[in-house]
Amino acid sequence: MSYPPGTFRGSFWERDFVTQSGFETVVTHVKEGQRACKWLEDYLKLRSKAEDEFAKALLKASKLELPTMEHSGTLKSSLDTYRTEAEEEANFHSNLAQKFSEEASKLNEFHGKQKEERKKHEDIVHRTHKNKAELYRKMMQCKSSYESKCKSSEKADSDAEKLKFGNKPKEAEKAKKNAAQCRSSALKADEDYKSSIGCVESARQLWITEHSSACDVFQRMEEDRIKCMRNTVWVCCNFVSDVCCKLDKSRERIRQITENCDPATDIKEFIAQKSTCIAPLQQIEYGSAQNNGNSDPVFGGKVNGHIYESEDDYSPTSSNAGSVTSQTVCRAIYDYNPNSEDELALQKGDQISLRTSTTADDGWMNGYNHRTKCEGLFPQNYVTF
Repeated sequence: MSYPPGTFRGSFWERDFVTQSGFETVVTHVKEGQRACKWLEDYLKLRSKAEDEFAKALLKASKLELPTMEHSGTLKSSLDTYRTEAEEEANFHSNLAQKFSEEASKLNEFHGKQKEERKKHEDIVHRTHKNKAELYRKMMQCKSSYESKCKSSEKADSDAEKLKFGNKPKEAEKAKKNAAQCRSSALKADEDYKSSIGCVESARQLWITEHSSACDVFQRMEEDRIKCMRNTVWVCCNFVSDVCCKLDKSRERIRQITENCDPATDIKEFIAQKSTCIAPLQQIEYGSAQNNGNSDPVFGGKVNGHIYESEDDYSPTSSNAGSVTSQTVCRAIYDYNPNSEDELALQKGDQISLRTSTTADDGWMNGYNHRTKCEGLFPQNYVTF
């Protein structure tokens, strides 16, 4: 079995038989990696929750009804687009929340499998290490006993040798028997010592096998964990980038619509649709009338350039107020400066020839100015017939 450097198997061996600081270093690192994996999982869950809450809040905001804006023109189109795109953005964030949740679920499953595999191999190595350490301690006790009995045997032999040639035969015989017993005990201790060494060696070989296998598994798990977390971060960043691209396109659509929002256009449209009168009230000219015994005065006057015979004939919204007579020539009674290229400049006294297609329903008329030699639109209330 090889133990190449730069690998877990070849870099985290123990310095003695009773400690396992090398293996615990590997296990601690794997646990820290799994905690990092759990952190990323929790982050994605919180991010998913935040995206979902934001999507719901944005969707609620997009449902807010616009006030009645019948004549808002380009501004209303811009606001409608802004609200529609907000609803679309809410859908983007809702989908993003779902994707984050799915990635968190994948991490949870991956983290659970790694945790089970780590505990299985960790328990196996711990059991083999515990057995190895216990046999080693017994072996050291057998060694100590063997050494002690060997010393006792040597001393007994020395004492028996001294009494062998003395004048005390009984003591010599006793010393001889004691020496024989000590040698027997020493031989027994020697056998126990050798047997304990064999047991320790078997435990050591088993521990090396399990330690190497666990280190290989932990290194593979670490490689898988780093790849999984790296790919998860990469994928989630792509999710966010995709939403950002979609949001940028959405913002561009809003900008394009908003660029067409023109105050002058909206104001002109509103005036064209809702205009009531294009000139201020003019002074009413005095006209005498005979009472003839009637207590009600006779109505007569010129209002906004038009002469009305009776009060019943006068109404600011009456169709008569905007009708055109059969005359084809009218005279300007006020100066008028045009506000656009299709309008006609007037000076008081200008003679204006009306075009046959002229109508005054909207308060404007089309005519030819004999003074300026130009044709265009002019307000009806600025001329008289």
